[in-house]
Amino acid sequence: MNWDAEAEKIVEQIPLPPIMGRFARMDAERRALQRGLATVTPEVAKAVAKGYERVFGKEATEMVRSMMQGGDIDLPLEFFEEDEEELFKVEICPAKFGACTAEKREMMRQVVAPVRELLKRLDTTAIIQRRALTPLMSHHVLRLSVIGCPNCCMSPYFADIGIICVFRPGISDGCVQCGLCVKACADEAVTLVDEQPVIDRGRCIDCGACVAACPKDVIVTEKKGYKVVAGGTGARHPQIARTVVGFTDCAGVLAIVEKAICAFRDYPQGEKEISFHEMVERAGPESLA
Repeated sequence: MNWDAEAEKIVEQIPLPPIMGRFARMDAERRALQRGLATVTPEVAKAVAKGYERVFGKEATEMVRSMMQGGDIDLPLEFFEEDEEELFKVEICPAKFGACTAEKREMMRQVVAPVRELLKRLDTTAIIQRRALTPLMSHHVLRLSVIGCPNCCMSPYFADIGIICVFRPGISDGCVQCGLCVKACADEAVTLVDEQPVIDRGRCIDCGACVAACPKDVIVTEKKGYKVVAGGTGARHPQIARTVVGFTDCAGVLAIVEKAICAFRDYPQGEKEISFHEMVERAGPESLA
């Protein structure tokens, strides 16, 4: 695919988290191909920029743009702490670079440091060392994934423990029947009935997209919390993490993590090494609730 020089410059300046920059180029080529073009034009590049701004929202877009220009961005230091001396790792989605709303960053901030401190207080590294029956390698590392929303762009479902920020929507009066909430819901959980939005709780994943889309604040965030999943792995026998609780607060998250680590510490082990995800599979995720 050929590139116009101006188009290259436009795409390079799109405010995206560092780990997502390469996707903008591929998206530009995708759009050019769909238009039957052999060259990425400035018009295509501008459409790419608008597309990402629509996905991330104006607030997040402006924050990342300021960061790219060397501005002083107030991102929590907890997001960038490393766990190099530990046999656990707390991974955070691209929201750590500002690609989300302040509300989501605050939700993540509230849980990241307490979880890390709890893992250290429980001496999680020593627990893993004592239980290991083979030379320590990367698969021994207990992986926790903290995600800013249920879109889960870096999947917590392959982590030992996944912590997902959720935003449960509620309905108030004043709907103008614009239909933007219906269009915003990827899970078709919102319908318009008798001039009011109706949310199908069985379909809704509490992502908050309908809240962001509503221009009249008819759909609002009723409450914020966390979904916790456990037992995921992409290793030798891959398995998807299963839900421990669908909605809890920060204290509930810490209680689940502590119960999980203590259960792993005390789980019976014979001659064969038992991994964390194997323990969850055998005991069931409900045992950690």
